[in-house]
Amino acid sequence: MRIAILALCLMLSVGSLAQTVIETPTQTQPTAFAIVIDNATYRATRNAVIRYRDAIQQDGLAAYIVRGDWKNPDEVKTDITKVYQQATALEGIVLVGDIPVAMIRNAQHMTTAFKMNETTFPFPQSSVPSDRFYDDLHLKFRFIRQDSVAPHLFYYELTEDSPQTLNPTFYSARIKYPEAWEGDKYQAIADFLDKAARLKQQQKGNRLDEVVSYNGGSYNSDCLIAWMDEEKAYHENFPLAFRNSTSFKHWNFRMDDAMKYSLFDELQRPGVDVFMFHEHGLPTQQLINNEPVGDAFGSRHALFKNALYHQVREAVKEGESEDSLLQAYTHKYHLTAPFWKELHDETYWQADSTAYADMYINPADLRGKQTRPTFVMFDACYNGSFHESDYLAAYYLFNNGTTAVTQGNTRNVLQDRWTIEMIGLLSHGVRVGQYNRLVATLEGHLLGDPTVRFAPLAEGCTLSEEMTLQRGDTAHWQALLRSPHADVQSLALRLLADADADHRLSARLLQVFRETPFNTVRMEALKLLSRYNNADFAEAVAEGLGDAYELVARQSANYAGEVGDADRLLKPYVRACIEDTERQRVNYLLSTGLTLFPQDAVHKAVENYYASTYRLDAQSEKAAVLKGIAAQFARVERTNQRIADPSLSPDKRISAIRLLRNNPYHPYVDQYLQVLQNEATPTEVRVALAEALGWFTHSVRRTDIAKACRTLLQTQQPEALRQELVQTLGRLGQP
Repeated sequence: MRIAILALCLMLSVGSLAQTVIETPTQTQPTAFAIVIDNATYRATRNAVIRYRDAIQQDGLAAYIVRGDWKNPDEVKTDITKVYQQATALEGIVLVGDIPVAMIRNAQHMTTAFKMNETTFPFPQSSVPSDRFYDDLHLKFRFIRQDSVAPHLFYYELTEDSPQTLNPTFYSARIKYPEAWEGDKYQAIADFLDKAARLKQQQKGNRLDEVVSYNGGSYNSDCLIAWMDEEKAYHENFPLAFRNSTSFKHWNFRMDDAMKYSLFDELQRPGVDVFMFHEHGLPTQQLINNEPVGDAFGSRHALFKNALYHQVREAVKEGESEDSLLQAYTHKYHLTAPFWKELHDETYWQADSTAYADMYINPADLRGKQTRPTFVMFDACYNGSFHESDYLAAYYLFNNGTTAVTQGNTRNVLQDRWTIEMIGLLSHGVRVGQYNRLVATLEGHLLGDPTVRFAPLAEGCTLSEEMTLQRGDTAHWQALLRSPHADVQSLALRLLADADADHRLSARLLQVFRETPFNTVRMEALKLLSRYNNADFAEAVAEGLGDAYELVARQSANYAGEVGDADRLLKPYVRACIEDTERQRVNYLLSTGLTLFPQDAVHKAVENYYASTYRLDAQSEKAAVLKGIAAQFARVERTNQRIADPSLSPDKRISAIRLLRNNPYHPYVDQYLQVLQNEATPTEVRVALAEALGWFTHSVRRTDIAKACRTLLQTQQPEALRQELVQTLGRLGQP
């Protein structure tokens, strides 16, 4: 009774002052959660919201309800911040209904891959829809404007003096009904909330022991080694999921020309806990299969025929004569008249359309289906585009199945990131939101209920609460380094590194990297070492280039190029580049990254390698390798010439400068600094170059870059350049 009276008093006082009502929890729990909902949605779904709130509280979270008529994201954030300050330990929020969307600019370094030119492309396309605006209270943003066509979108830019890395204060998710759908959106949201509430009771005894992982066409260069090696990690992530032939399914697109029908069976199979899509995507499309490849005479003939039929159709649409085209192709390929008999056969073209559609999962495929995996991951571009009028992840949430939460992206996403980092924490009762907070990107989001969790492996495990209540307790996490479970060790390393203000942990991380038997712990140690940018990091990268786990080798290849330390890295780098070609993604990163080292050092390393190699026909192979390397360096030289050439237009110079964002050419930093420091260089070119140098975060030359930026800031500079220099220093970790 006393709690209810206090809650009523707070509701009345807050509501009267700010047009916002904050309903305090009706139960006391160690940690808290907030349901943030607009008033219109709340009025239409109140009973379902209360049932959802009560279910969350029964599951161990004190739940606030925050409702209001917010005009912009700043107003929403202000009220979320109030709750964060009031709550004993707020661990997460969910944004329900029509909550304004923050479109973030000037923060592409916080994404995994998005690098669209913000100057030349329209705001809606070149901004990143991101709820890091709401859940990362460390970040600072400057309001730009509201979108005139889509008024739910608000544009902000990251300020130059803001922290330049993500560190969410708490986790978040969205429950957003797509505007393009027909029907009652409020009823759909209410139905989802009721589903989420029902599942809370079902999940109490449900351990994570049924998993499906699927790799779609063209993902990770279709590398079989990358796909196969993920199972090493999955054994560590999901120790209960390998007990029989159906409890863990590790599929890829090669298993059938139309895999989506098998996937539909799995998506509707009762009992599946986690379903992971690793694929390419669009806001309303998943790429499931590549185009078929002929493996026998009949299939090759069919593909050849189909290609010519399409060429004829397209050419006729452009106005060419069909008879002339058929004569030309018949003569060129020595065809006969029967080859063309189905060119105008409607049945043929219907089958062709079906075969094309079978490569994708589209909304039409999902309507009416009941998806059952509790958690679905979309490791793909755009599938989580909640800011759009329609988005694919919604089809998995708003149905009568048992899917409660999905993970997706609002923009394109890097394939080479560690997509399953920390996912094994779900096996230990950690809420999906807590896990997702650890792997946050600007474009990555949860859609649905972030409080979902599975029953832990060990009875009474409270790891999810400990992640909030004991986040800074280093003694606690030191003790958990002795856990027999890989993901618990990885979490302990992460939180110890987060608390390492004096930067003393790198030697311990290197020791763990060298000694741990767990692939995922080794990968976590490598990633954490990248924060230190020291000799321990370089040592781990050098050793990681030949690691038994493909992902460690791939990330080491990427880090090696970002570091550019020829003395420490070139010997193992060249060896891996020449010998480990079966690892396609690793080899791609290695071969394209050679130009990030000094040309003479690369040439010498190749010569030294072939001086003692066992390889067949080594001298001719060496000549081919050196020829290819010379061609790559010639392209770099042309890029550098365009950057430095004062006779070129600023746009052409900036176009060349933008290549540095993916290619930190360390050997030429002095040239870039000369252009940056030259007052005769157009301001827009200097600004672009200062921004590009902010991508040299792991570079052996980063201290030289930082020194030059600080020197420039000691004198009068154009305001745009001053701001960019300040931000670059922050990004380099040397403000």
